[in-house]
Amino acid sequence: MSERRNPAVAAEDLVAKLTGRDMGELTAQWVSNWSQFNSRLVSLAQAPLRNSVTVADQLRQCQSPTDVVDIQIKCARQAYDDYMDEARQLSELVVKLSSDALGSLANKGG
Repeated sequence: MSERRNPAVAAEDLVAKLTGRDMGELTAQWVSNWSQFNSRLVSLAQAPLRNSVTVADQLRQCQSPTDVVDIQIKCARQAYDDYMDEARQLSELVVKLSSDALGSLANKGG
């Protein structure tokens, strides 16, 4: 039966092999990655606010209850589509950033 290595111990061993310069580079990469992720989160939070202003303008021009319902349906559909698109982009960014960081860490320690 083969022994499996504890991932935490393996990570500690890898980090122990890194120089101060390597740690500095990895830290700078982490900060850059976090900044990209944070920017996407801010964009996700701002989208409903931008859409609300547009919808309010459209609702002011409604002539009937049917117009109001149509605009609300359109707004809900757009909000859902925007949210799903942003969530997809966030998940792709997390995968990319994680892969880059792990690859970098493996190359530095390896």
